[in-house]
Amino acid sequence: MKFYEYNAREIFNLEGIVTSEGKVAVSPSEVFEIAKDMNAPVVLKSQVLTGGRGKAGGIKFANNPEEAQKFASELFSKKIKGYPVTKILVSDKVDIKKEYYLGITINFQNRKTSLIFSTEGGVDIEELAEKNPEKIIKIDIDPVIGLQNYHLTPLARALGYDKEVFNQLKIICKKLYLIYEKYDCLLVEINPLALIEEEGIRKLIAIDAKLESDDNANYRQSTLTEMWDEKTEEKIELIGKSAGFVTIKLNGVVSIVSNGAGNAIYALDLLKKYNISTANILDLSGGATPEKVQKAVNVVIQDEDVKVILFNVFGGITRCDEIAKGIVQSVQSIPSNIPVVCRLQGTNREKGIKILNDAGFQAFMYLEDAIKKIVELIDKQGDVK
Repeated sequence: MKFYEYNAREIFNLEGIVTSEGKVAVSPSEVFEIAKDMNAPVVLKSQVLTGGRGKAGGIKFANNPEEAQKFASELFSKKIKGYPVTKILVSDKVDIKKEYYLGITINFQNRKTSLIFSTEGGVDIEELAEKNPEKIIKIDIDPVIGLQNYHLTPLARALGYDKEVFNQLKIICKKLYLIYEKYDCLLVEINPLALIEEEGIRKLIAIDAKLESDDNANYRQSTLTEMWDEKTEEKIELIGKSAGFVTIKLNGVVSIVSNGAGNAIYALDLLKKYNISTANILDLSGGATPEKVQKAVNVVIQDEDVKVILFNVFGGITRCDEIAKGIVQSVQSIPSNIPVVCRLQGTNREKGIKILNDAGFQAFMYLEDAIKKIVELIDKQGDVK
């Protein structure tokens, strides 16, 4: 699950990480009132689930309430990278002396956690990694051991052994790691982590906050699930979830219905080989019954982007003839302009293919043959692949 910045700030504050002050508004008039109460220059931050808001014009600086209301009207009427702006975080403008980047995420390659730090904050970390990789410190942490003091030694070196700043950074790192573990996060990030000065005292505060959690852990994350805005999720994914399926929305024209994630990725890769994009993937999982196949069809046809449905079934526990019966029984619910192509392999494949062929469906034993048929159908339709 992805969360808005103001949600992440709530978690950060709850766990002791100081952030700049701010309140959320849903209209220009609310922005005006908040800016008036703050009685100081403010920052208007569009609340959208994407990065690069600043470059996309999603962040504005206002010197007074009237200016804040004017900029808010502009922000509420636009989209940031395709996301409509429905909420704005009005935050106090901070005099920043130095910006840092700090993040913790999963490193799937070595099955460890990675703490990432840079003295160059406020920029795209991906771009920085490509152009100036030497400015990024990456520390792998064994989740069994957790974050230890010795892990942070490279950060002290990067700060030029500035003891005052490092001692604060060390505390923030430990609190961020606590959040990462406690809330089953895939990513927690502060960018920028700002160094400010108040009455001669230097302080580190989080100017921005980002948090993504593993929705497989929702059953034990009541705080996060209460914050989560269901409307931010893809409609087809929510429909699939309510029907009991794992469904992934992509930007294409072919719906892949498969039994197993590996089988789905195999089909996706082969479609890509023929320059065909995928609209969505739905996993039937093992032991699919005809009734289950019908439910799956009713999910994927609700995706308006779908032009062709591909059933890619490898029968083990799942019998190909049972899948075939489900496809045939679902024919009435499938719009006539959406052709169905099937690949059946494994248990009772011959029976399954015969059932489908007898019912007028295109059925194949090998996936590449099925993909070639989809190419032919899409070329006839004249649709963008």
